[in-house]
Amino acid sequence: MSRYLKSKTKLSKRVKRNLFLKGARSFSAKDDYAKRPFKAGVHGKKFAKKLSNFGTQLLEKQAIRFTYGITERQLGNLFKKAFTKQGDTGLFVITTLERRLDNVVYKGGLANSRAQARQLVNHGHFLVNGKMVNIPSYIVNSEDAITVKENKLKSAFWTEFKLEVPKDKSAWIDSTKDKALKVLTLPIESDLPKDFVLPPVVEYYSRKVS
Repeated sequence: MSRYLKSKTKLSKRVKRNLFLKGARSFSAKDDYAKRPFKAGVHGKKFAKKLSNFGTQLLEKQAIRFTYGITERQLGNLFKKAFTKQGDTGLFVITTLERRLDNVVYKGGLANSRAQARQLVNHGHFLVNGKMVNIPSYIVNSEDAITVKENKLKSAFWTEFKLEVPKDKSAWIDSTKDKALKVLTLPIESDLPKDFVLPPVVEYYSRKVS
């Protein structure tokens, strides 16, 4: 999934919601999903199948995977770890995904999509507490400071960078400084996205990874 190169619109149609995977275009009236939020062909709109319980589990699982750009193995391992913890399993998983470095870069307004944020992290554009981190799945902690490397600031990308998507107002991320972020605290339930229906996914992995 992290190297998915085909149509991102098809991913949104597959899970029946706009996942906003195409940066600024996803928020535009010209977005393919906004114009045609159903599968191609004469049967795409009129003959949508009613999902079984298992189908709902798969759909919600894929929505999480596609949104954060992670593989099936990554998500399975995360749930496997979550089942060893006390408390809400689904909440633990989504909180951990929100704390990924690529997601924080995106939500902090330093990239126009998670895919772009992931690429920037891979290419070593960011320092976390003064040390270069090039692992998108790196989990940030409270008080972590994320800055753009000084030598990267001179590149064409950063001199020409313009945020083209609505800036996320995450209370747990301070993005008031230019090209710098501060993780104020760990995200709480009210900070998490409301787009996912977690119980079916927890049920799916409770059988798969146990």
